[in-house]
Amino acid sequence: MRSWMTGVVAATIAVSFLPALPSAWIISLLLGLAAVLWRVVPTLAQLCFGLFLGAAGGTLYGHSVLDHRVALGCEGQVVSLEGVIRTLPRLTPTRDGGHRQRFEFQPLWVEPARCAGPRRLLLSYYGEHPLSPGQHWRFSVKLKKPWGLANPGSFNMQSWYAQSGIDGTGNVRQNQAVLLSAARSHSFDYHSLRQRISQRIRQTELDEPVQAILQALTVADKSGIDSSLWTLLQCFGINHLLVISGLHVGIMAGAGYLFGSGLSRLLLPLGWVRCSAMMPAVTSFCFAFAYAALAGFALATVRALSMLACFVVALLFSRSSLSASNLLIAAVVVLSINPLAAVGSGFWLSFTAVACLLWLSAWRTEQRLPLRLLHTHGYMAIAMIPLGSWLFGGVSQVAMLANLALVPLVGLFVVPVALLGVASALLGMPGDLFLWELAGWPLQKLLPLALDVSQRYPDFLYLHLSPSLWEVGLALLAMALLIMPLPRGVKGVIPLLALPLFLPVQLYDEAVPDNTRITVLDVGQGSALVLQSGPHTLVYDTGGGDPQGSNMATWVILPFLRARGIKHIHTLIISHGDNDHSAGVDSLLQHMTVGQLIVGGRPTGIETAKRCRAGHAWRWPNGLRFQILSPAGAQELSSNDGSCVLQVHIGALRLLLPGDISAGREKELIRYWREGLHSELLQVAHHGSLSSSSLSWLKYVQPRFALFSSGYLNQFGHPHPLIRERYQHGGSRSYFTASDGALQLLIGPTGDIIATTYRGESHPYWM
Repeated sequence: MRSWMTGVVAATIAVSFLPALPSAWIISLLLGLAAVLWRVVPTLAQLCFGLFLGAAGGTLYGHSVLDHRVALGCEGQVVSLEGVIRTLPRLTPTRDGGHRQRFEFQPLWVEPARCAGPRRLLLSYYGEHPLSPGQHWRFSVKLKKPWGLANPGSFNMQSWYAQSGIDGTGNVRQNQAVLLSAARSHSFDYHSLRQRISQRIRQTELDEPVQAILQALTVADKSGIDSSLWTLLQCFGINHLLVISGLHVGIMAGAGYLFGSGLSRLLLPLGWVRCSAMMPAVTSFCFAFAYAALAGFALATVRALSMLACFVVALLFSRSSLSASNLLIAAVVVLSINPLAAVGSGFWLSFTAVACLLWLSAWRTEQRLPLRLLHTHGYMAIAMIPLGSWLFGGVSQVAMLANLALVPLVGLFVVPVALLGVASALLGMPGDLFLWELAGWPLQKLLPLALDVSQRYPDFLYLHLSPSLWEVGLALLAMALLIMPLPRGVKGVIPLLALPLFLPVQLYDEAVPDNTRITVLDVGQGSALVLQSGPHTLVYDTGGGDPQGSNMATWVILPFLRARGIKHIHTLIISHGDNDHSAGVDSLLQHMTVGQLIVGGRPTGIETAKRCRAGHAWRWPNGLRFQILSPAGAQELSSNDGSCVLQVHIGALRLLLPGDISAGREKELIRYWREGLHSELLQVAHHGSLSSSSLSWLKYVQPRFALFSSGYLNQFGHPHPLIRERYQHGGSRSYFTASDGALQLLIGPTGDIIATTYRGESHPYWM
């Protein structure tokens, strides 16, 4: 039995990461082979049966995902949709003081009809009307297929879209939303209850971050958990505690088991022996199911519920619940429900955690309960470090202590009291606000302390790591060997296997120090470029976002630099002050040491910044030369034309970075620099706007490689089709972050250029 299930799991996961799906005749062949092998008894045949079955199932599901996505001809087009709001809208504030409501939408009617097909859309609404689950609306929407930024080292939003079953995204156009019916289908009643509870929690007198955590813990409403709060929780390694996760589902299952055990004692005197024996397992699952429903059956809760169901069934049939077979069955169930579940980090974290618990139980010696709990907590905290560092680029150094204090506090006090408040609200009884304020009281006291500690010791709390796969594998092997009954001498050597995981790494080619790597990061409608040569690093622009909150520096640039082992930026240049180029400068200065900061455009409030001035030049020890071409002296220029234009001499090659200068400014530079503008590598000015890249500019620059940085289907239409055609006719090889993801150019000491794109190197079919 294990053989064919192992095959199903392995093949389903493998198909999830294929660059292209097999065709229909291959699926038919696989299903036919699976049917033939079904009756064959040998283990190898069963394994092959599972492999064929898993491959066929994963492929069929994948074709279904692609078939229901927004059609290519409908991307960027305004379509009319009528349908139902499926989920609790997530509210987030906007920079203009308004708010965005983001929700899943089930279209029932689409115009034009050729754009019909998507089953679930993720829409954003910026209007004032409060949205509720189950409402019928008509929206005018500009649709996109599920798309996300694609960069080394950072979160891939498309993987979340894939595992969540999102077929498209879009923004509701202003003043083009009509409420057709406020009457809700009964199938959405529990979502409406969730919304009512979330709104009720906002009426407490708790601080907003505490309200946000209680909303997340009770009804999985993460609207109030912004990037700063999430980062704070991550520093202490307690993110999983303060949102609904598998741990909380397990806690509820444990509470249900205790409740069922009490009921079983009442049933025994009545002679209901069989019913009494089953009661703890049944109530355990019922409690967990109710909590998952309260969370809107979020991905993490569905996964935890599926795993729990397998262990409960084992108990009902008098089989050992602490068995690796149950974990394998759970994997089959989870992947059968959602064959793309394995593309998310939660899948690997959940199954690795349970596998570690099973492994620990297999080697556990008899211990008293307090010592056993401490032993389990300590082992799990250490065992999850390798995978956490691989998936999230680091680990909290205080997670063990923080969780030791907060697991019992949150699990045994905050969550139960908060759920009592939910029950009180649902039953219409008074006291719900008091109960939520009681549940939030410890958090109200602890969060300010945590914030103070994080501000005092920002580099101590969280250790940023960039391990390779072999380092993670060695560390996991060390975790497995650590609890086995091995000789003391052997046990003393085991920790050395995990040592490479924590060693600092600078990812540059020491054998060939003249190699230069240029990476144009995919930061949407913005600009960010990283140049590395030997141990030296230059960053040109920091992308857009919120300068005081979530921005491209925190989401893309810092993870990339850390994945490359970079801790020091020798030169940071901000071309000009427009938000899409400068929003992340404070984030980089806060988390990286910077040698020199050069800023173009209008003056900035940063004291350490130098004004960008034409004629400023410098050289790195390995021979790279940098020269600023513009702006000059006391010229009065617009923000765009005041961009800091930088030319980098890399051996015989040149790289030109013009910021957002216009065609008029290009002519001024041509008049002064003329043939000196010639550069083999060019980051296209102003994201490919029609206002830049004049014919005379291209005549003098003559780029072999044109690098376009812009957002996918952005509202400005960048890059303009005429500009794309102009570069093509000029003989340039064009690359686009919007479609290719991050662009990487490796320049060797002889001047040879190897160009690669992130989507070209890492491109599962769902991307």
